[in-house]
Amino acid sequence: MGIALLAGTSWPTRVWADEPPTAVELQEAREQFTRGRQLEDEGKFAEALVLFQRVGHVKMTPQVRFHLALCLEHTGKLADALETFRIAAREASGTAPNVVTEANQHVDALEKRVPTLTVVVVNGSPRDEISLAGRPVTAGSALRVDPGGYTLTLRRDGSVASEERVTLEEGKSVRVELAAAGVGGTAPASIQRTLGWAALGVSAASLVTMGVFIGLRSNRLSQVEAACPTLTDCAPSVAPIASEGATYATLVNVFAGLSGAAAVGGVALLLTAPAPAASAPRAGLRVNPVFAPGVGFLSVEGRF
Repeated sequence: MGIALLAGTSWPTRVWADEPPTAVELQEAREQFTRGRQLEDEGKFAEALVLFQRVGHVKMTPQVRFHLALCLEHTGKLADALETFRIAAREASGTAPNVVTEANQHVDALEKRVPTLTVVVVNGSPRDEISLAGRPVTAGSALRVDPGGYTLTLRRDGSVASEERVTLEEGKSVRVELAAAGVGGTAPASIQRTLGWAALGVSAASLVTMGVFIGLRSNRLSQVEAACPTLTDCAPSVAPIASEGATYATLVNVFAGLSGAAAVGGVALLLTAPAPAASAPRAGLRVNPVFAPGVGFLSVEGRF
């Protein structure tokens, strides 16, 4: 693992923008570093991580950063560990070849373990803001993320436009497509209302057509009754008329079903369409039962 290999490594000169650490602070940091190494040997990586973080605040070295990365790796912070090992290898170049070697070995191993997430926004907007558990995400770029479950959020103009739960597993690459409400996979409110009214138009047209066939069916029935009042043992000349009547009766049923289905679909589309802008007239819907001889249907009146 490299713990013994790094035990006797000296501390390189530290460059600080503020005041350098005092001798007392350096001595305390060395003691904490030694204690952190002992905790690593005992498998207490979470406790060791706290000590190495304290040491790093006093004096950050490639060795300290290496052990920070090691503790991050063993506490499940794989993405942070990967980046920290990379930094440790860069910082140790030319001064601590053993750190470079071991850090790069961990980098190679972690690159195969850390999940990769790529987020694509359908019909994206410059106003879009994407976050993963509060962490900013750039659309289209591959992001290294620790394994686990996350909530992926798309905000547009400050409002949540889409959310999706994402589970990332070790060694897996995941691509997620997000679409704001009214974009991509979801029809805009205006289109949904147009489709709703179109469906009601189909329902109304079907009712009219059904009425025509009801009239034709009644006409043929009257002709049959006139030619054969008993409706039994009728002359062969009555058969074509009766056949036409049966066909018209079937068409009545077909258009009745079509009208009902279109009406239900249209009403559903109108009722579930997102609310229009505040300045638009308030939506309203009224459904009236209408009955006529031999037929019953719904009359729908509304403003959307």
